Amino acid sequence: MGTSAVYRIHTGDDVVAVHAMARRLLDRRSTGCCRAYVAVDVEVDTHRDLARYLTLGSAYLVVTLPAELVEQATPVLGPHLSAADRWKTSRDGSLPLMIDFDGAVVTALRRLPPLECRISTYECELEDDPAGSLLSAVGSDPASVLWRVCWPGEHKYAGFELGLNGIELYHRDPPPGHSLYLHVRSNGEELAQALATTVGAGAVGDAALGR
Repeated sequence: MGTSAVYRIHTGDDVVAVHAMARRLLDRRSTGCCRAYVAVDVEVDTHRDLARYLTLGSAYLVVTLPAELVEQATPVLGPHLSAADRWKTSRDGSLPLMIDFDGAVVTALRRLPPLECRISTYECELEDDPAGSLLSAVGSDPASVLWRVCWPGEHKYAGFELGLNGIELYHRDPPPGHSLYLHVRSNGEELAQALATTVGAGAVGDAALGR
């Protein structure tokens, strides 16, 4: 989303309530102009019950193998990588990988030591919104849902984001709980406040630099 300004407009412990607030924001979007989409990211380790995230639909997993694990992982993960993606190590010998996320990959990862990873969906149409599936699966894992939409009269640097379980998105040292963030143009504080007010929230603190 370029260099948007991001305002945290709500934080709470009730994930159902903050998701409902996000759904109300979705109703405030401008329609019939630019493409809108939604995407999910989850931070987890590979020995958690990853299979519960298969309900997210089409997704990929990002993981970096430390240098000392690359040899062990080669026969385990190699069959799940395309020829172009295999074993391009970094200068320090570590190996960043992006793997299509499916049941076979979940099974393969259990054969390796635990690794921190990220599960991300591809950009989904709004009617295929994976947020409900995420909320059913996420438990205590840090995660986020990004809705890329237009606000009335605003077609760039616009959208909103739900951060779950204290995930750090734009503001450092985020509070625990579940937070809702608004993306607006760099001088869009008035728009952010107006949108927040319509869904029963209010801008919290200074804006952070978005993406």
